[in-house]
Amino acid sequence: RVIKAVAEMLKEANATPVVGECPAMASYARPDIVFDGLGVRDLCEEIGVELNVLDREPPVKVENPEAEVVGEFWFPEFALDCDGVINLPKLKTHVLTTLTCAVKNLYGLQQGGQKAHYHVVTENDPERFSRLLIDLYQTIREQIILTVVDAVVGMEGEGPTTGNPVDLGLIIAGDTPLAVDLVVSQIIGWDPMEVGTNFIAVERGLKPASLDEIEVLGAPIEEVARTFEKPKTHQDGQPFIDIRMPIECDGERCTGCGICSTVCPANAIAVDGTAEVNDELCIQCFCCIELCPNGALTAIRTVDP
Repeated sequence: RVIKAVAEMLKEANATPVVGECPAMASYARPDIVFDGLGVRDLCEEIGVELNVLDREPPVKVENPEAEVVGEFWFPEFALDCDGVINLPKLKTHVLTTLTCAVKNLYGLQQGGQKAHYHVVTENDPERFSRLLIDLYQTIREQIILTVVDAVVGMEGEGPTTGNPVDLGLIIAGDTPLAVDLVVSQIIGWDPMEVGTNFIAVERGLKPASLDEIEVLGAPIEEVARTFEKPKTHQDGQPFIDIRMPIECDGERCTGCGICSTVCPANAIAVDGTAEVNDELCIQCFCCIELCPNGALTAIRTVDP
């Protein structure tokens, strides 16, 4: 509904909207499967909007001299040549980054196996990975003209796939992804500095640095706020995970499809009937948890938060 509404508003403004994405599953399956499965292709045909499979665009290198982890990123050519990118994240918790929203969603501009590659580059240290996300944000932020968050139904707990739905009933929009994430953190009852990307962005001097620097229009935050349960991986008072959490497979849910093994950047998963994770090889990226279609994989906390 959000994609359709934004596209129709752009057409009313005499702009030409194009829907594009680099699906996470593109590294092992045709991106078309993702678009078809989600109904995005049918929607685009219904409203007369082009669907651009960004994984098939020529990659263009953009350098970031201010980066801390990765000093250059490759983006789909179309994302750089268009007049501007409208960022459409879904509000969810995330077992690695605690929150996935405006800034984290820009990871969707990385093609094919680049996503898995960066998990390896950062050795999936949560702080280092969050710093990479801010490197990416700094590199592409001038091209992001608007962020519209679908928070009609959000997700709490073990997001972004096996958490619990929350009927929040909100659309949250802003022209700066960082500002959106700071406000979203407040809406879901969290200290914004417990979200790693928020913490690092403010540490680097990016603006806005606090809610005091943001003008919030529409409903007051306190009227729409609803505290979200954090992932088990989160540690209160800290922006980053600093413990290892073994990943367990629910044999009753696992179908042995092998998606987890295919997307694992560390080759830490073997499938023989059901999935088995080698904890010594696991880099704790949680890609397997995120992409398991059956919700069969879970990170197990072995110490108290």
